[in-house]
Amino acid sequence: MNYIKELNAFYDWLELNELSPSAINLWYALMHINNKAAWAETFTVAESVLCVKTGLTDRTLRKVRNELKQKNRIDFISRKGGKAPVYKIIQFHTTENNSEALSSTEINSADSAGGRSAGSSAGSAGDSSTLNKLKETKQNETNISATTSVNYYDEYYLCFETYPNAIQRDEINSFIDCDGLNEEVICAAFKKAAEAGAKYPYARSILNNWAKKGIKTIEDVEYEHQNFIAKKQQSRSIKRKGAIRQELLPDWFDEKPKNLDKPTLKVVGKNNQMDEYQRLMEMRRKNKLGS
Repeated sequence: MNYIKELNAFYDWLELNELSPSAINLWYALMHINNKAAWAETFTVAESVLCVKTGLTDRTLRKVRNELKQKNRIDFISRKGGKAPVYKIIQFHTTENNSEALSSTEINSADSAGGRSAGSSAGSAGDSSTLNKLKETKQNETNISATTSVNYYDEYYLCFETYPNAIQRDEINSFIDCDGLNEEVICAAFKKAAEAGAKYPYARSILNNWAKKGIKTIEDVEYEHQNFIAKKQQSRSIKRKGAIRQELLPDWFDEKPKNLDKPTLKVVGKNNQMDEYQRLMEMRRKNKLGS
């Protein structure tokens, strides 16, 4: 399953199909969990985990889950004995192959899938282990790996502990489709905002600034950062040195008074310049009177 294509297809689907905001929120949460489960055909996740991820109550969760099933966007089967329900995402690009109802074979495979199922991290391991794992991932993930598929939707959740709404998704997709920013750049802006203790609006301002500068790849981001550091260090260096003060000698300093055989112009400091000037002017005045 191509995560980005599915997200874009779902967004386009919403333009022609009515779906409640809570149901939209649940669909994104299930996609996120299915992504963590390596896109297993079926997966399990506890209702309590979905309530935490979506902020929905148990009653609302069950209601919008049925809404998604009626719209043929997901399929699920509830199980007795406190077991987590089995879910299946109905893909847009392969709807014909995935629109069939869940069978008992698929339910059994979901129970035995182990590592392939999200239940190993959510339903089987318990709610607390899932949340702790998510927090640990957020703390340890500091650099973007070039060999790992980057998804801005996951990064948004890791940085801001919520999912982007429809307007925010539209803005982010515009940065990708119209401005040519790749997903690594989008994720880098999210991280910078999170490190500053800010939310998405701050990341959006960063992305706007990068788009204006023509920054499209993570290499461009790094180059821009290095230039910023270099200019900042240069500015600090200039401030520490300060401007070199230069004083020009007045024009009268080099003039030789008339009728003075051996004039002595010894100026010690700035405070003596005015006294010396007045002395020379007095001598010139006397010479004129005596001539």
